[in-house]
Amino acid sequence: MTTRIWTRKHGDTGRIKRRGSHAFALFVAMMLGATGIQSKELYVDGANGDDSVSYAQNSASSPWSTLGRAMWGSTNINSPNAGQAAQAGDTVIVRAGVYATTQGTGERYEPIYNPVNDGRPGDPITIRAEGVVSLQSNTSTIGEPIIGTLNRQYIVWDGFYIDEINVDTKADTGPVVVWGSSNITIQNLTVRGKTVNWGDNHSAIRIEYSTDSLIRSNHLFENRGASNQYNGSAIILYDSSGIVMEHNEIHDSQGGIFIKGAYGGTANHRITVRYNLLYNLGVGITHGIVNDAGTAFGARTYQNIVHNSGSGIVFIGYNGSSPANIDVTNNTLYANNLGIHVKPGTSGYRDVVIRNNIILDSSYGIQGEDVTDVSNITFSNNIYSSVGTLARIAYANHSLSSWQSNFNQDLVGSMQSDPMLVNAAGGNFRLSGASPALNAGLDILNMFGGGAINLGAYVTGDEVIGVTSELVDPPKIPMPPTLQ
Repeated sequence: MTTRIWTRKHGDTGRIKRRGSHAFALFVAMMLGATGIQSKELYVDGANGDDSVSYAQNSASSPWSTLGRAMWGSTNINSPNAGQAAQAGDTVIVRAGVYATTQGTGERYEPIYNPVNDGRPGDPITIRAEGVVSLQSNTSTIGEPIIGTLNRQYIVWDGFYIDEINVDTKADTGPVVVWGSSNITIQNLTVRGKTVNWGDNHSAIRIEYSTDSLIRSNHLFENRGASNQYNGSAIILYDSSGIVMEHNEIHDSQGGIFIKGAYGGTANHRITVRYNLLYNLGVGITHGIVNDAGTAFGARTYQNIVHNSGSGIVFIGYNGSSPANIDVTNNTLYANNLGIHVKPGTSGYRDVVIRNNIILDSSYGIQGEDVTDVSNITFSNNIYSSVGTLARIAYANHSLSSWQSNFNQDLVGSMQSDPMLVNAAGGNFRLSGASPALNAGLDILNMFGGGAINLGAYVTGDEVIGVTSELVDPPKIPMPPTLQ
């Protein structure tokens, strides 16, 4: 059977430019000279490598043969040698091929290839695939994630292919886990999931107890078999802060992105979800235990596209203090059964703003049949089109005028009108030149200097929504601007 590697981009728009690459390279060279830090390119070649090669001897012509040798500094996961493993500032280049292992950790939170060393600010350890690099594990009944980090900082995983059918994963986890870590980048992965039968959380990428990390430009699909569609989201967060999820393409799974729990007592906060393309899902983006925890914001979910799914964007009130301090702005929700889904209990909802969104071709624009109070949510500057019922609250259906008069929602700048997208059915969700959504929004996140902006995901029309091959260099954590 031929394995299909997904590389397709969605749409045909502009690019994110590489900014300051030359200046950055000069800066790094100067800093290396000043500090004496000698970064090294390390090579792994499954067909031609030799794991007996020392760290000092490793080169393009003398590579190692296994990824474990680069991560653990030895060929035995239980006998690591930090001095012989990838160091801060090093880049591990893994050449094309299939890399399989029978060694495992047996823990849902500890990846097989957890680097034994940390990177440093400005000197991450980067593990990069060259060509198609497929990672596999066969650890019998143990089960664990295959890549990611446990209690590490400044690590970059870049460009690997994982078919979960060839990885022994474990309940309440998935093939990629970032746990107790900071300043981690997971980018350019292709992860094909599988249907599991363990009735618990199942994700492609799991983030827990982690901070200031970046999940971007990953292609995630066919993640199924969790206890429900939310717990089967391709990306799941617990107890984390400063996480940016951008330019991911997620489809044909139970769920997309779930900012979920807080078992450790710290709610998810400073979470950014932007420029993601999600489709053919049970649920797109779900906000659970999210609040500001005394910081600037809980979550900002903006410029995403969710289409042909059960629900577009969802809120779940797990406790009496969340979801809170969330801005859901400039998203395009097309051909979903439910556009915005508000679930109990709303006693914890606080300072939730839903603005500048396009919701069209849906059975319900807003579904809240199990709630009675939406006073802690603010809807404005949204455009609704071809929705069977604009809002359903407490098992009663409401038109736009009824929604406005009974609940004081969508009173400012909202309308029921065709947004005149270029070709939504064909996947082009940009605004046409005659769209009523042009300049109909308010730039509450100060993304473009404030003032009026377009509604929907394409504010300028040049954004790349979904996977992009051109990322900002070097990897940094781009935090959204402060609210005005």
